[in-house]
Amino acid sequence: MISEIQEPIWPSEFNCSKYYEMFESFGLYPGRMISGSKSGYLETHKGHHVVFNGNIVTKEDGKIWFGDIDATLDFDKLKDVADLLGKDLYILRESDGRFENENAGFPFWSKKAVVIITAKKDE
Repeated sequence: MISEIQEPIWPSEFNCSKYYEMFESFGLYPGRMISGSKSGYLETHKGHHVVFNGNIVTKEDGKIWFGDIDATLDFDKLKDVADLLGKDLYILRESDGRFENENAGFPFWSKKAVVIITAKKDE
């Protein structure tokens, strides 16, 4: 007989579900894939700032989202999320927020951010 069920300890990318609903409300689904072809997407979206398999972290919470990001097209949605959270969003490349770096911590991640979405500050 099992007396207690313990939640598994997942890598950080699976430890951010409390934010999923908020991201999803803006069409930013966790693990989102924006194209079946990275090179094809880049060809049809020249000049866009695209991060495939990106990670979003905050100083306060660590990793809160992962998936493909077109920061050019998604900027307004990401800005709305940042404003609702009241936290800046740091977008990282896949290798900077996963694998051996998934628990590297904010000082490392903040230096690796390729895009920073600044939250509106309360005045």
